[in-house]
Amino acid sequence: MPKFFDNIKNTFSKILKKKIPQKEGSESSKSSNGTNNSLNQEKSKSTKPKFEVRQIFSAIKNFPKYLWAHKILLFLTLAGITLLSVAIILLSKSSNKETIVSEGTQTVENFVISIPSGAFTYEKSFRIKIPPQQNLQSLLNTGNFVSPIYEIIPSDGKYDMATLPITLRYYFPSSLIGSNDANSLSFAAITTDGKAYNIIPGSSIGKDEKGYYVESNLFVIPRWIGVVSTPGQTLKTGILEIYKTISAEPTLLIVPGSDPGFSGYFESTKVSGISLWQSVFKNRSILIYKYPLNEVRSYNYTTLFNSFKNANPLPSAIIFEAERLAEQLKKYSNIQFDILAHEIGGLIVYYCLSKHPEIKNVRKVAYISTPFYGTNIADPRLAVSIYPAKPSAAETLYNIPQSIIASMQSYLKSYIEGVNIYYSDLIPNSEFLKSMRYLPYRTDIETTAYMGNTPPMSIDVTSSLLERLYPELVLNLGDGVVSKNSARMPYMTLKIFNGSWNNFYVSDEFIQELKQFFEYKLPELPSYKDDTFSEKVTSDKEKVFERFLSAEQVQQFQIDEWKITDNPYIKFIQTLPFTGNQIAVYGGIIYTADEKGLYVSGTKVWDESILNLKETIDGISYTTQTKIFYRKLADAISYNSTSADDSLATKDFAIFAKPRPNERVDFVDETGNLIITLRGVYGKVIYDGNEIILMTNREIYRYFYGIKYTAPIGLYKSYDLTYAIVVDDYIIATTRAYGLLVFNRAGNYAYTGEGWIGNLKLYKSGKYIVAVGDNFITLIDFEAKKIDRFVENVPGVVYDASVWEDKLYIMTSEGVLLYKIG
Repeated sequence: MPKFFDNIKNTFSKILKKKIPQKEGSESSKSSNGTNNSLNQEKSKSTKPKFEVRQIFSAIKNFPKYLWAHKILLFLTLAGITLLSVAIILLSKSSNKETIVSEGTQTVENFVISIPSGAFTYEKSFRIKIPPQQNLQSLLNTGNFVSPIYEIIPSDGKYDMATLPITLRYYFPSSLIGSNDANSLSFAAITTDGKAYNIIPGSSIGKDEKGYYVESNLFVIPRWIGVVSTPGQTLKTGILEIYKTISAEPTLLIVPGSDPGFSGYFESTKVSGISLWQSVFKNRSILIYKYPLNEVRSYNYTTLFNSFKNANPLPSAIIFEAERLAEQLKKYSNIQFDILAHEIGGLIVYYCLSKHPEIKNVRKVAYISTPFYGTNIADPRLAVSIYPAKPSAAETLYNIPQSIIASMQSYLKSYIEGVNIYYSDLIPNSEFLKSMRYLPYRTDIETTAYMGNTPPMSIDVTSSLLERLYPELVLNLGDGVVSKNSARMPYMTLKIFNGSWNNFYVSDEFIQELKQFFEYKLPELPSYKDDTFSEKVTSDKEKVFERFLSAEQVQQFQIDEWKITDNPYIKFIQTLPFTGNQIAVYGGIIYTADEKGLYVSGTKVWDESILNLKETIDGISYTTQTKIFYRKLADAISYNSTSADDSLATKDFAIFAKPRPNERVDFVDETGNLIITLRGVYGKVIYDGNEIILMTNREIYRYFYGIKYTAPIGLYKSYDLTYAIVVDDYIIATTRAYGLLVFNRAGNYAYTGEGWIGNLKLYKSGKYIVAVGDNFITLIDFEAKKIDRFVENVPGVVYDASVWEDKLYIMTSEGVLLYKIG
């Protein structure tokens, strides 16, 4: 390259040395004059020769001709110019300090921003740049920032909320991390006045081919953002000891949610960890289950979580933590626990215990403001219409005072970003919450659900257009996270206290209730007694109607295994693209339903939330918020509805299953008259094609015949029932353990297939009983005592099913799957 530039220099010199013709009378011609000639001679002695302007222009003009005459030099010149241009472009890119992004991914130095398609409901872009850092130098020094502070400016000047999470990533030198368990770096948003910063909850540390990075998801982009470091900080997870004492009382395990104050756990380098619950339960050891909800997730934690997501069809953060909690509880199998769980922590505990019935060291669980059916507060799609609104305009639009609108804007943003990656699990009807519907109830563990009655920050949307949108923010109905409809599972008792979700738990009233719930009495040593005892007297009515099944009869079933794609018993026909998560079929007409309405063959016919869609006598049955309907084609009859676990309407009457305390369920008719009370924690009303069955997880009652059956209880085993039908005077029932229980009127029973019999619903089709599970099918030929087990899963998650004649209809996340039986 130096030779190349030397060649160019020599070329110019040769051209410039050529004699340039001069016009007569020009100033240069005056050199023949003696005076001028002497002056020129003096100048030539004292200075270097100077080219006149016209000489330079002439040289430039002749340069291309010279190059053309010397073609090798021409090509070298062009190549040099090209290389120089490329170098300039690459240099400009490597030092890029500004970019524009609307959707997709853009980079400014080590900072990467990704905006998913559809994140904003209108065309919007952002300008990202590195402003002069001296303007924020005091903040940079105070906050221990390890990155530049980046300025993000929206094209419309509005820092609105997105409907999907926006991802921020910053690549940093590996020397900053210390170890792979460290969580010492996090994104921080600088306040609008530029004088302070706030840590963004839920950042994570990862690594790819470019190196280590810290990443965060958020819904409202701040104006200024950077990365701060807290050297030496490491992530602690799992069950940690807060306070230890020698006591006969069960150990208290705290499982917190997104409210950092609930755990009451504080620690520093000077004192050991302490908890506010120590003052409440002075005689108990106290442990806490820690997981990174507000904290930064370390590289090791992020790696484990990503591996879990890649290996599981439902990549839920709650399921991930539930499985980790299960491992910890098994590790401490020699310790008996009472668990106090809050919000997200409650969902983690519930899934853990329901999915792992082998965990037997938990005595009681108190669920605090746990959104078992989700919370609208976590849904950014709802918040986008409120967050950017001017309070004065929203006051007119929603009929709410400006102060409440302003409080809502702040609260919704802080809650959604506070729960960070967990938000998608908390939205009503999320895939995670749908999966919880099919988990068995742990009736062997005593539980109570608690909630507040006051939304936080003086928010109350009663009698406004937002009342139905946010029931969690209605005074005396919600506490800011849950409403009365979402705070408990059907078998749980719900107790309500004054206050909001993040403060009622410190009230004296609640503390006294909690002490009473967790009360533990030392077992008394039995006093000496002789071997005489009084025998229980059973009435004739109990002998007739309550067949306690104590005489187990061995029953053999032949079992074959098949694939759905290759078997002689059931054939897939087609997938019907119908909306819904419930299904019923009558007369070959397909009815589906969900929280948005009722559909007939895919067309919406009723615009209201639908529950308990099912077959009934000569038609279908379903409930709305205020009514229960019997429908046969276009004919419909309605009755007033009531709060119940389940219900069924016929053209002549309706039946409701209403749980009450002490593990009893009342079955009442449409007028409120009691039909029967059964033992159990939840109730179901079933029409099996021939008769109506009232059942709980413990007992079954044949409505037309007035006969009651009780599931067997043995020394080492009990049977928790999920569904039942009658076949040839036999009761065929499924259990929570995915088994098949068969018993007759005499009280003899047989049990088989535990672990692989579908327990969602049972149907009759010809000679077969069809058992449908959460993703599989079982065919039972009861007369031949033969079970055909299908080991191939059906596509999608199964929500519901129905049978009409020889057709099986399975309502799944992929649509309605239609099969032919036999």
